[in-house]
Amino acid sequence: MRLLNKGIESFLHFFFPIFKKWLAYDVYAYLAVGAINTALNILLFAILYEFILPKEGWLIQGYTIASYTIALFIAFFATIPTGFWLSKNFAFKSASSGAKKTTKQLFKYILVVGQGLGSDYLILKGLILFASMEPTVAKIFSTVIVLTVNFLLQKYFTFKK
Repeated sequence: MRLLNKGIESFLHFFFPIFKKWLAYDVYAYLAVGAINTALNILLFAILYEFILPKEGWLIQGYTIASYTIALFIAFFATIPTGFWLSKNFAFKSASSGAKKTTKQLFKYILVVGQGLGSDYLILKGLILFASMEPTVAKIFSTVIVLTVNFLLQKYFTFKK
């Protein structure tokens, strides 16, 4: 684990000079580890949807749930621990620790990322329906909004000093 920590820290410090002009280190680290966790989330989603889950979805108590919806939720919940670990150890290292504090931070982290998932969906849907925006462009806008709000919530709510 120590080698992994050192590797991620070295990776972050290696590329930081490129972004130093525009971003504070904590913002840069948040975006970088968030990108790592997002890539893991997308990879997990793709593996589940393309290779593991039945294409026709699952019939649960008379309702068919699309495979992509199941993959979305499994990937989301599976990457909560990695996202929390990456954020706590690399983006918000200065936040206090200890078992009790970490449990409280994890609970807050889950609240924030859950809010982010819901907000992303609502903003995306709203931009498509009410602003007639193309879905990919709407996704870019919603992601920027959600990432900004999530960063502020993680910094001043979840991992506040």
